Amino acid sequence: MAFSPRVIALLGFGEAGSAIAQGLCVEGGWRGVPALGDNAPRRLIAIDTALDKDARGTALGKAARALDVAISDSYTETLRDADLVICAVQGEHALEAAAAAAPLLKKGVHFLDLCTVTGKMSDEDRAEIEKGAGRYIDVAVMGGFFKQGIKAPMLVAGEDATEAVAWMNANGFDAKLLGPKPGSASSVKMLRSTLIKGVEALGVEALVTAKRQGILEEVLACLSDADQMPFRDFIAMLVQTHIVHAHRRWEEMGLVAQTLRETGVDPLMTEAIERNHRRTVDAGIAPANGQVPSLDDALTILSEKVIRGV
Repeated sequence: MAFSPRVIALLGFGEAGSAIAQGLCVEGGWRGVPALGDNAPRRLIAIDTALDKDARGTALGKAARALDVAISDSYTETLRDADLVICAVQGEHALEAAAAAAPLLKKGVHFLDLCTVTGKMSDEDRAEIEKGAGRYIDVAVMGGFFKQGIKAPMLVAGEDATEAVAWMNANGFDAKLLGPKPGSASSVKMLRSTLIKGVEALGVEALVTAKRQGILEEVLACLSDADQMPFRDFIAMLVQTHIVHAHRRWEEMGLVAQTLRETGVDPLMTEAIERNHRRTVDAGIAPANGQVPSLDDALTILSEKVIRGV
């Protein structure tokens, strides 16, 4: 029989939880409280330990009640009614939420972990849920709830992920099946963040310098070559050519750092890049024939000869 929950519990009613509730209630016809005579209600309940504790807690309480969603500040027996639990607390509280909820959940309940956690943290969350015979599903949110609401793209992984993805997409979500290995979705999100937040930090450093020098538009215009290929291919090309050109790029980054200092900008990111390239130079991996390797070969060389463990 297809997965078809009748009662959903939302753990956390911040930006993510309230956006999901909004989507399910307003767009999907779910209700916070069953109507009289409704023998099979589709019902939402919520738990948020910050409820009414401060200004934020008061606001999230108002948001829940506006949707007619019953909300509590503690993990109570009402969780036993849930067929599906969606955990959307802050990553640092994910394990605490899983441990608090697990003893109250009925056997076989689907537990969707939307928290921003590492792969190892996801494994810890899963262990708690599976102690109580729950079915843990790893979900990585790849977009923003503020603009996209329930349509924020999600990657889903876990042994029971297939039926969960089918239900999610039928109920307003934008979910993509990643595979059966829980934790892999969280790891994909973390590594994507390495790239995106890294570019963000570099953008701050470079564009502040450009602004101070009065050449902001010129710097932005010179980036047009990067628009000639998909971002994924651009990143792969940089990694491949790093094998061949690390020495020249290392020397250039020393001059870039000097340029930033002359403009009064602390070259925090630039110095890190300089050290990164120097590490490759010191490993002596540049090919004698100057040929750029494939991405797979480049990553093997970097993994085996340059990037050591901690």
